[in-house]
Amino acid sequence: MKRAYLFLNGELRGSQNFYQNLLQEKQGDIFCVDGGSRHLQSLGITPKELWGDLDSTSPILRVEWEKQGCQVFQFPIEKDFTDFELLLQSLEQRSYEEWIVIGGLGGDTDHLLSNLYLCIQYPKIQFLSEEESIFLSPSHYLFQNLQGHKVSFIPFSNSILSLSLKGFQYNLSSYHLQQGETLCHGNTIVKEKAEITFENGLLLVVLKNKKLISK
Repeated sequence: MKRAYLFLNGELRGSQNFYQNLLQEKQGDIFCVDGGSRHLQSLGITPKELWGDLDSTSPILRVEWEKQGCQVFQFPIEKDFTDFELLLQSLEQRSYEEWIVIGGLGGDTDHLLSNLYLCIQYPKIQFLSEEESIFLSPSHYLFQNLQGHKVSFIPFSNSILSLSLKGFQYNLSSYHLQQGETLCHGNTIVKEKAEITFENGLLLVVLKNKKLISK
């Protein structure tokens, strides 16, 4: 599976060992969005590409990375899209099957919300930290061997039609979940196989990690 890691300028939640082990065990191409350079610098990793207006990246680090083969895509500060979305637009033209975003949460509230809502436009996005995994669920999704993990389901559309949950502490059968409802907040996986199904809508999954999660 071809995998892209996207490092952003938010919080790097968890230990450096978690991210170093993740990148070793599940290898992929590493992309950096401007201020995410501080995270990669602390991990001692050179990305494949560096994107953004680069107002938050050390010029010395940029030169060092370029010498090591990193491609730099620099844009003006005043532009129609965020640095993050410019990279996502580029990835749409490539063959990556997984887009794993690290450092995409925390920080300024407007950036946090904008990043999460980009899942609607770019459903391959998965936000990952040592604490949690966040992604849009397909209409049929199966969790396996994750008993005891906490999980919440948040409607990102006006409604989720015929939502059914099986294998959770709180199950549902053909429920119409409305945007703004908190009914599906704070659930727990209790079975070896836990299943989500629904007919229509955009459902955001927030899965709390007890260990490295494999989707």
